[in-house]
Amino acid sequence: MPKETFFRLRDEKQANIMRSAISEFAAHGFERAKICDIAKNAGVATGSIYQYFADKKELFMYCAQWGFDVFMKKIDLRPDVTNMDIFEYYDERLANPEILSEERELVLFMQELARHPDMMRPSFIEMYKKSEEQILGLIQNSKNKGLIRTDIANDVLLEYFVAVTERFKMRWMAQHEEQILQVEMRERVEEMLELLKFGLVGGGANV
Repeated sequence: MPKETFFRLRDEKQANIMRSAISEFAAHGFERAKICDIAKNAGVATGSIYQYFADKKELFMYCAQWGFDVFMKKIDLRPDVTNMDIFEYYDERLANPEILSEERELVLFMQELARHPDMMRPSFIEMYKKSEEQILGLIQNSKNKGLIRTDIANDVLLEYFVAVTERFKMRWMAQHEEQILQVEMRERVEEMLELLKFGLVGGGANV
């Protein structure tokens, strides 16, 4: 966790430091990221960063927690998902590219974070667990509606849905330098959802 001096800063200044750090880590990775460049882009002295964080590792770890909170607050503006099925959920999340487009550096930072699982804070891992619990609920809703196979365990289906959708989001963000083209995004989401529904054999046109 940051030192108390960090939490005494205005919210805007905290956000500037976090955004600068996330940008640096996303662009150069943890190993090559420079504290001096983070400080410069945040408009603070390099020494100030060490007044807020013990070292680069602590800053990196807090970026994960801060970034995940930002992302989840934006996602939580969505309608209630209690009665959604898994396909409705992903259609709503992935067909609407605004969040991914707005937070491109944050998504790329999450890719870098995945390379350092040992640095994930327990609280951050717990957030992922809560997200997985929500997806398991969506999977069960889908089974109850007769939309997906009931002979496959929910935890296996969880791995399938998460693997396909997370890979989709990460690759999409890595390939678009400026903005996401909404028409192309819509087409790719429809293809991905068809893959999730029908698998590699057959397809919507043959079912």
